Amino acid sequence: MNYAIILAGGMGTRFWPLSTHLEPKQFLNICSKKSMLEETVQRIGSLVKIDNIYIATNKIYHKKIRNYLKKLNIHPRNILFEPQVRNTLAPLGLLSKNIYNKDKEAVILVFPCDHYIKDKNRFSKILDKAICVAKRGYIVTLGITPTRPETAYGYIKVKSKLKILKSKVYVVDRFIEKPGLTKANKLIKDKKFYWNAGIFIFRADTMLQELKKIAPDDYDVVNKIKDEKSLNRLWPQITSISVDYAIMEKTNKMVLVPADFGWTDLGSWQAVEEVIKKDKNGNVFKCRYNNIDLGSRNTLVWSDCRFVATLGLNNVIIVDTKDALLVCSKDKTQEIKRVVQILKQRHLD
Repeated sequence: MNYAIILAGGMGTRFWPLSTHLEPKQFLNICSKKSMLEETVQRIGSLVKIDNIYIATNKIYHKKIRNYLKKLNIHPRNILFEPQVRNTLAPLGLLSKNIYNKDKEAVILVFPCDHYIKDKNRFSKILDKAICVAKRGYIVTLGITPTRPETAYGYIKVKSKLKILKSKVYVVDRFIEKPGLTKANKLIKDKKFYWNAGIFIFRADTMLQELKKIAPDDYDVVNKIKDEKSLNRLWPQITSISVDYAIMEKTNKMVLVPADFGWTDLGSWQAVEEVIKKDKNGNVFKCRYNNIDLGSRNTLVWSDCRFVATLGLNNVIIVDTKDALLVCSKDKTQEIKRVVQILKQRHLD
């Protein structure tokens, strides 16, 4: 049977000041009237029964998630409240074990909850194919064909074609960390490189076997967690590392299925421009109390709390919330995380 793990514990620092420590982006309505978490749950409804959808999130979002459960119709036992942030290996390892104990034949689909998918039918068809491959004992990732030299995404290089299906499935050669602009320009010219979408599909037993082989200490800790008390006690002993670094880059069972369903990682303000309609001058205005613009180009303005007037701006991002105001040149959006770090150092987060 199919199961899903939705990763909803991040804080979305590149979406500051709209996304904050206590109100992260997964609970915000970015592209529609629904939160990104709701969008993710509904998107996978044709692939996974609602009783088989699990959500991993930080315990500080306990009350917020509880409020979503009735709306999403997800049982409270399917929520993993992480005692502290430990990246993605810890929740995937523990939930894979719990799902395996429930269903020895389980196939798990892992989704970040901050993606925009344009073609949902195509999305489901590609995942159906990925599930077929995963059932054969492979760990599958979806690769997005690059359309620009993006420095905010990781890349995956493939090598030989896997001859198990008529459709394209490739053996993964290696993962590439977020590159600089010069390197990114080189990567997109080579058809062997794909963007890493962060979506993984695997059998539960396959993941546990690889965890035991590659990270035995973490495997042992995961197996000792039986209840909330042992979770709180043992959780800090699991290595704080992404599953990409810990397992995916080291396993010999990694394959890639190319995906072309209109994918956008809503990880930054510039990504929003890919999914929200622009005016004839390339501007995006999303203002609760309306706005006036005179002569601006390629500018994004997001305001939750007041009327906004802009004049003659170019390549600027303005985000206005009740708590903070961001005014940023578009070529500096990746540095928003630094602002958040400084706020934390000054205890202003």
